[in-house]
Amino acid sequence: GIGPIAPIVSMSFAPNGRFLACFTSNSILTVVSTTFESKVLEFNTSSGSSSPPRSMGWCGEDSVVLHWKNLGVLMVGPYGDWLRFSYGNDSAVIGHGGGEDGLKRKNPSNETEVYLVPEIDCCRIVTPTSVEILQRVPPGTADLLRIGSIEPGALLLDASDAFDSGSPNADEAARSITQQEGLLEEAIQGCITAAAGEFDVKVQKRMLRAASYGLHFSCKDENSPCRNTGRPSAEAVTFVKTARKLRVLNAIHRPSIGWAMTASQFDSVSPKGVVARLMASGKPSLASSVSEYLKLGRKVRDYARAMKAAAFVGSCSTLSCANDTMSRRLISMTDSQIAEEAIKIIKGAENGKGDIPRKGEPNLTPPSPGIYASVALAAHRAGRKGVADLLIMLEDGPADKVHALLTIGSYVDAAAVAARARDPDLIYVCIDAFEQAFSKDEEGKGLHIAGVINKFPIEAVNMLTAYHALTAGLGSRDFKPLINILLRRQKYLEAGLQMSKRVAALNRTSPHYSTTSNDREKLKIEYLTEASRLFELGGKECVFQKSCTDEQLDLLAYQEQLRRTYGAYEVAPPSSSVTSTILSILKFAASEPRSAHRIFADADKMAKKYKVPEKRLWYVKVRAFSESGQWPVLRNFADSRSKPPIGMKPFALAAIKGGQSEVEIMHYINRMQGQADGEDRYDLFCEAGLWKRALEEAVKLGDGRRIAHVRSVCNSPDIQRLCDKYIIG
Repeated sequence: GIGPIAPIVSMSFAPNGRFLACFTSNSILTVVSTTFESKVLEFNTSSGSSSPPRSMGWCGEDSVVLHWKNLGVLMVGPYGDWLRFSYGNDSAVIGHGGGEDGLKRKNPSNETEVYLVPEIDCCRIVTPTSVEILQRVPPGTADLLRIGSIEPGALLLDASDAFDSGSPNADEAARSITQQEGLLEEAIQGCITAAAGEFDVKVQKRMLRAASYGLHFSCKDENSPCRNTGRPSAEAVTFVKTARKLRVLNAIHRPSIGWAMTASQFDSVSPKGVVARLMASGKPSLASSVSEYLKLGRKVRDYARAMKAAAFVGSCSTLSCANDTMSRRLISMTDSQIAEEAIKIIKGAENGKGDIPRKGEPNLTPPSPGIYASVALAAHRAGRKGVADLLIMLEDGPADKVHALLTIGSYVDAAAVAARARDPDLIYVCIDAFEQAFSKDEEGKGLHIAGVINKFPIEAVNMLTAYHALTAGLGSRDFKPLINILLRRQKYLEAGLQMSKRVAALNRTSPHYSTTSNDREKLKIEYLTEASRLFELGGKECVFQKSCTDEQLDLLAYQEQLRRTYGAYEVAPPSSSVTSTILSILKFAASEPRSAHRIFADADKMAKKYKVPEKRLWYVKVRAFSESGQWPVLRNFADSRSKPPIGMKPFALAAIKGGQSEVEIMHYINRMQGQADGEDRYDLFCEAGLWKRALEEAVKLGDGRRIAHVRSVCNSPDIQRLCDKYIIG
């Protein structure tokens, strides 16, 4: 375990999470393991300052950096070695530290405001005017550059330097490395790794030349894998990748770019991440060059080119004065010329050179979907509508093209693209976006509907119609948009039918409608009147529908007249049927016996007016008299004709269901004396429970099945014996 530690005033975890740096109140820097089982380092800073540092962080995974306002930056290594970098008026001490672990610092400055930003392999020191990288010299670099080093990489570096200087000992020094198997590969790898960790371009070239020098000996070696297989060795592949990476890092280290990034950070961020950050920082040209040079994926390269083309279009729009030949040429370019140049950039066929040289012919394959649309949107934002229109025509992706067209306000063109793609989601998006462009009042809704119908493709019009028809069918109170659409499309029949459906919807219980009968009746008349007008606009095609609607309006008016005449709601409740109205009139006579004759006359008058068939009228009267208990009236009605048009069976059934006496029932059945009435008489006797009469009727018919049926359902023993007698006989 570890001993007691004074009160801690500042803490910082190492990037790998294995160590914890603690600064105590007695100015002691202590590094312990995160398990608190061992103490790695204890460093006393009281001789420099008794106050805690302003900031503390890790430099990589094995060094701690502390900053005091008046003392500068202190870097403490894993073995207690330290370096101090002064800021402000203090003289800076810059160089390699003592011990076997050297320390190095890039781009020193004398600014007083200092901020420490720990990184995975270094510490970034940010001042108001610069960004510096403080980093321990990597072990591989220290092994190569240490005086008297006998590491394989150091020997190969010395041999390469001797070869460059023309010394005859170079070949002998290089061959001494090849004597031991695997030593040359280790030396090459060491030089490549050391080059990747360097910032100085000259040192990078020196180490890469050493690695290349070793690769020549590796290829000549008879036991080399690349010599036997004909494929490049792993060291050769690593050499090429490292060279490419260093060229990119050197390009972004330039003052014009201002990026301070190490090779380890480059690997962690990944090349795609570097390209993305370049585009986000406003360096699309370099991002495009890097993506092409590193041969990244097609989508990454296409997107980088698109950003470059967008920046080109924007630059053509922002130039206001011509200071040089290039600016004058950009200002004088027309929309078509700008679009042509942007297309060349997107396809990678422009003649200009990027920040990093590229080899081979440019890639002329079609760009990924959405590329032209993104550049077109950039042109639109820059005020180049002509360029945006020309570029968006080249977009192949329907979704991206529709989105771009909607963004620039070309709703009709967007709907046409969505219709050609046969994508209902895109069509709906176009309709919705077009609606958002108008106000929410009635005038705005009308303009939206008129625009869709007059300018949009038929697929969009049908979808809008179906949408409003569905919402109206679900009980929406606002059905006027649907009627408006149908009228503008001259679909008068459908418009009239939709108005008629609203009448049926009023009869259903719905929170959208008032429950007051008077209000519902007024709305019915209003809707039916409007439906009649719409059917009239339809001409000959809607003659039948208009006639039915007018008759319904006349029926509602007649019902209202009856209610006023008799002063009772029950005489003619609101109904959509002539038959039900006649039925309610006849039933009302039971409550007004003194006015029965007049009421019956009104019912006959209504039946004659609406041309109710005679048989239907008789059935309605039988039902009305039986349900309202007007049995004398029913008997008189049955006796009014010797042979009623509906026969006597409905009368008898009404008496049976009404629970009338046997005498009353037999009054109607006895009048059924025809030969064809035998089966009906039998059925009526069974319905009334007159089993003896049913048996006699079955015997007359000579039907054993009916006799057996009587025996099975009858509970009388006497009748059952008679049934057995007839069956046996």
